[in-house]
Amino acid sequence: MKSWKHTTLALVAAGMIMSSTAVAGASAQTNPDPNAGYDGQVMPAVSNKVPFAKPVWTVELDKPTIENSYQAPIVIDNGTFFTIKAGVLQARSILTGKLVWSYGTKLQAGAIQLQNGSLYVSGQDGAVYQVAAKTGTAKRIYQANKKSTFSQFKVEGNTLYFASSLGLVSVNLATGHEKWRNTDVNSIPAKVGGKLLVMAMESGAITVTTTYAIDEATGKTMWRLAGSHSHVLKVDGEKLYFENDWPKNDTTKFLVELDVVDLQTGKVIDTKSFVPVEQGEDPMYQYATKLVIEGDEVYVSTKDHQVYHYNLNADPAVVKPELIQDDGTWIAGPYNGKLIYKNGDNIGLHARKIVDHSQVYYQGLDNPASRVDLIDSGLYVGQTDGEVYALNVATGKALSRYQTSARSYAPFQVAGDKLLVQAEGKLYALTLPAELRKPISGTGLGTGAFTKADASLSIDGQLKKFEPSMMTTGNRMLVPLRFLVSEIGAATSYNAQTKQTTVTRGDRSIILAEGAPFATVGGGQTALSYAPVVLGGSLYIPVSDIGKLLGVTVTWNGGTRTVEVSTKN
Repeated sequence: MKSWKHTTLALVAAGMIMSSTAVAGASAQTNPDPNAGYDGQVMPAVSNKVPFAKPVWTVELDKPTIENSYQAPIVIDNGTFFTIKAGVLQARSILTGKLVWSYGTKLQAGAIQLQNGSLYVSGQDGAVYQVAAKTGTAKRIYQANKKSTFSQFKVEGNTLYFASSLGLVSVNLATGHEKWRNTDVNSIPAKVGGKLLVMAMESGAITVTTTYAIDEATGKTMWRLAGSHSHVLKVDGEKLYFENDWPKNDTTKFLVELDVVDLQTGKVIDTKSFVPVEQGEDPMYQYATKLVIEGDEVYVSTKDHQVYHYNLNADPAVVKPELIQDDGTWIAGPYNGKLIYKNGDNIGLHARKIVDHSQVYYQGLDNPASRVDLIDSGLYVGQTDGEVYALNVATGKALSRYQTSARSYAPFQVAGDKLLVQAEGKLYALTLPAELRKPISGTGLGTGAFTKADASLSIDGQLKKFEPSMMTTGNRMLVPLRFLVSEIGAATSYNAQTKQTTVTRGDRSIILAEGAPFATVGGGQTALSYAPVVLGGSLYIPVSDIGKLLGVTVTWNGGTRTVEVSTKN
């Protein structure tokens, strides 16, 4: 008993010593000051229920370096992908990832182009080779002057364009003979209407970016765009649209000015201005963070995260822009009728539907996005923690994820039923869910936002049934234009070239177009409450607009759910 007591007391004493030591250790590691730490209240990883995918295969690629962090995208053709690894061109099976053939040494990383079953690659010595995509057999088609330093090339049709420190050269692809050389520029051109447009950065009192137009046949410089401008944002026949990016000053009135340039002369023939500067704030500190032209739609975002939506052809004195507000940062779109945003805290993504500004939340994303690509119905995101997500762009549902060791990625690519993920020296092939391989269901501004409305039509007291039915979104009711105007004795015609619909009733004529928030009446513009939209092949227009345009009385009777039209005014 004595022995038991002695042993117990010894253990208790030892426990107290260990306990006090642990407390002392804890005290030494924890600062009691509540202001000396931070807890972001981040959910634990176990809370993320998005299922993990398993790669079908993995292939080693060249790793990015501090000196060259660019990850050249692989090139895909007929079940095979091509890459340059350690200076050697490799062809590998997309099905298995296994090597099919290899060619060359000391090839320039990333310089692969594909045209008509042939690959084009360049050597570090300035040679350009044509390689058969199926067999890997090759021949040299051009050798640049070895005195040139940097080089890049582009194959288009039967011509090779080779740019270096010695200028831009046009080479006959069949013979390898130089057709002409232009020393005004040293960048790769974009072909527009028989002219080659080449961007250039030039230093003087200030550094400017400009564009040269070069005759495709002779190589002669036709014109140089004055001032400082972006790349070409839109081509409309003989009209080129550039953003004027000359430095702002205290007299600047708009955040964005688009210069319309004549393709033949290089002269600015029109300027369109968007987003007036805020009064009371220095214009030099106001700027657009993103500008996109999609067809005739113009989107401009500001440093305050506001997106202004204009129509390129609207008269700003008549038609006011649509304002889309969000606390996140617009990074992609329009796509599938949506703008894609980074969340305000930079963690995760969401979208806003352009038609009604409603939000789509994208599941699972729990770190900053490093890379985002939209392909068919898929939204593919590479995070800075190495996780890659595959989501449905329309619904926001996350279907799978995969953990890599990368922070940055080349563009995601889809080949058949596989998603190809290129991540800092590795290429992963992941099986792609079938729903993400489907083409997106719609691309217009009203995509996914309208539903059928159960409503009747009354014309001068006589009830009729809408064919097709009315549509609704939010608080808007839209009617099928052709059906309604035919019921009141008006005529419609459609111009396929201009994509405009003309409605004529008596001596009144109006012109409408999908997406245009105005009607043309008597040569002038009349603002609409909402732009016409094509749904199921029919052009729809808001009930509130149709009456004033046609000179009839149109009212919505919510009690009987009837559009009541009176033609006897």
